[in-house]
Amino acid sequence: MKLLCIKIRATDRGSQVDSCFSVKYKRPPREYKNGFRFDVGLADKSGEIELTYWGGNNKATVKSLYDSFGVDDIVYVSGFVDEYRNTKRISVNEEGGEIRLANSDEYQFSDFLSTTNQDVEKMWDEIIRTKDSFVDPHLKGLLDAFFRDDIFVEEFKKAPAAMYIHHACIGGLIEHTWEVLRYCKTAADIHRSLDRELLLAGAILHDIGKIKEFNVSSNIKQSKQGMLLGHTFIGTELILDKISELSDFPQLLRNKLIHMILSHHGRSEYGAGQEPKFPEAAALHYADEMGSKVTQYIRAKKDAVTDDFRSPWNKRIGSVFLE
Repeated sequence: MKLLCIKIRATDRGSQVDSCFSVKYKRPPREYKNGFRFDVGLADKSGEIELTYWGGNNKATVKSLYDSFGVDDIVYVSGFVDEYRNTKRISVNEEGGEIRLANSDEYQFSDFLSTTNQDVEKMWDEIIRTKDSFVDPHLKGLLDAFFRDDIFVEEFKKAPAAMYIHHACIGGLIEHTWEVLRYCKTAADIHRSLDRELLLAGAILHDIGKIKEFNVSSNIKQSKQGMLLGHTFIGTELILDKISELSDFPQLLRNKLIHMILSHHGRSEYGAGQEPKFPEAAALHYADEMGSKVTQYIRAKKDAVTDDFRSPWNKRIGSVFLE
């Protein structure tokens, strides 16, 4: 029976699991009281779960199985739901269980990576129309420098916006950017004193570092660059590189735009290099927060596997009312 990771976490201990998963990480075999074991991180489009393989005393046999598949491979698993420290996991025993490379007819790739349910080209067209409406030649020139780069455009349209929290799907970055852009347009319509073009340029560029923050294969993983630098720093570098190719880009405009990228997470504990220091930076931060938070509530409702009127507790948003 096909059980998504999110359903396994809501399934009774001892329930049978016969499913295919993407391999996200592996931990080498080590000894335990009855032989040798190893751990594998498994994933599908609903999330992740850890598997422990409990082998016998023949270390070579366990090591051979461990080496028979790699990270990003799709594996078939026959085991049962277990629990360790109040966290659901999958256990596979050497006797009666199985983990192996999956056959191509045993899974669909869509089981492992979701795709945005929005029309990518319509979102892209709105971003382009917004850019084309700019009067400021410097901001328009900067955006043109990105949008005339075919490699950047291809990456931007396909990239996820996250591994887990929000817009963790193919096309998630452009969907999130489009949402934030629309929130910022509304803010600029309400607060006419805002520098509309600066705010909208910040909305379009605020997360571009995510094209380098993640690697996408059969799952979404953080890249080495993403782990060491993070998308706000990577995005800042990308913008500064483009600005260096433009002539007479105003220093103050440069600094304000970079500040917006560095401060869009709001506070340092959430990854911000600065807290917002002027109205457009604050508007961008709250638009970004709106885009991510509302999506988390929607996802919690969609993913809830319960007969209760509330979703399972989520450390970021708590429980969500489902009716």
